[in-house]
Amino acid sequence: MFLWEVATAVAGVRLNINPFDQPNVESAKVLARQMVVAYEKEGKLPDPAPTLEAERMAVYADTSGDTPGALLRSFLDQIKAGDYVTLQAYVQPTDDTSAALDRLRLRIRDQYRVATTSSYGPRFLHSTGQLHKGDAGNGLFIQFTSTPPQDAPIPDEAGQDGSAMNFGVLILSQALGDRQALLDNGRRVIRFHLHSDVAGDIAALADEVGG
Repeated sequence: MFLWEVATAVAGVRLNINPFDQPNVESAKVLARQMVVAYEKEGKLPDPAPTLEAERMAVYADTSGDTPGALLRSFLDQIKAGDYVTLQAYVQPTDDTSAALDRLRLRIRDQYRVATTSSYGPRFLHSTGQLHKGDAGNGLFIQFTSTPPQDAPIPDEAGQDGSAMNFGVLILSQALGDRQALLDNGRRVIRFHLHSDVAGDIAALADEVGG
């Protein structure tokens, strides 16, 4: 590992770049902190009105469509040569959800002949977050958020019972902050806020993509 760290540093010097700088990752953190401050003041996170409010989910997109599936297909129709699609799941990791994400990812890969990745947030931000916002703009980003079925409060002070927010709010603030950072960098983003059956609803969206 140390050898690769040294090699990365030497390559950075030759390319006249700082390979350990992550300016776009930091911008997402700043935006997430702003979301948290807004929540502490107003009791809710700043969130725009959804493009579509359906029974099972709300959809936030710049494309048009009268169903979640239609909005997803319209979003994916923007794909052009050299693009890639990333699924960003800010939801509770489960085996069923992972299987549904893989199903959707593979459907998109096979239908549109495009590279695809998926990961649970916010942990991917420190591995691919800089790539997503700092590359040539070839990515299309599909975010999934939800209200967790079980949550836990975050103490305001260590050892105290008082809590102004819970972990669900913190994770959603990171998702919204990353979404805004992507949009600020001209990236294409669609977000699905799933109301209850996370794995089932993602699998249903996969069926909308095609076989």
